[in-house]
Amino acid sequence: MLRVQFSHFDDVLASLERFERSRTEAALVDCIKTAAAIYGYEMFMIAAAPSVARHGFDQRVLLRHWPEEWFRQYLDEDLHPHDPVVAHAREQSGAFAWQDVVWRSDALETTRLMEVASRDYGMRQGFCVPVYGIFGYEGAVSFAGRDVDTSSQANAAMELVALYAVNQLMRLRSEEKTVQAVLSAREREVLTWAAIGKTAWDTGCILSISTDTVNKHMASAMRKLKAYTKTQAVAESLRRGEIQI
Repeated sequence: MLRVQFSHFDDVLASLERFERSRTEAALVDCIKTAAAIYGYEMFMIAAAPSVARHGFDQRVLLRHWPEEWFRQYLDEDLHPHDPVVAHAREQSGAFAWQDVVWRSDALETTRLMEVASRDYGMRQGFCVPVYGIFGYEGAVSFAGRDVDTSSQANAAMELVALYAVNQLMRLRSEEKTVQAVLSAREREVLTWAAIGKTAWDTGCILSISTDTVNKHMASAMRKLKAYTKTQAVAESLRRGEIQI
């Protein structure tokens, strides 16, 4: 038993080292696939909680290696509200196997969802790791496969793989935002006030600067964002994550 435990530990350490060396999300996907395959998992998905990402479910999926056809069906039929794994992850702070989730026998959509996933897409077994931060539930990492290692040692290893995968994904996205940020702090302020409908005069009063200075900051931001209008500059800065409203 001790030899097996050390084997799992070595596998995890090797995976974590590969995670840290991955410099793109595509490389990270490959690293997660390799680490999960050791324990029989063929698919995975990392998704954010609604409170963290206020968008539809498709936009809350941060990273995935999931059957494309099943993902489209899941979205098109709006199966997310019926997914017992998702519901359980919000209530369970620790990692859990899909087969441990209990749902009402008369929940027909839920039962069909699980049957289709297993029968048509090979998701016969799964393992989910809820992710919590200082503000509570932030999302989950879910793995699936046909024949997986369900030992406690394997589960502990998969939990570490999931948490380190999320950490590396957040690190990559943070670095990407840092590289892409082109606006100055004042330009972001001016665009933020413009985004909520304030005029240049309003913004000048709020920031205690002249209207002319506001317009100069806006012109500079438009030039950096390659925008031809103020509206386009606001839209582009929101898309890039330079400002939030």
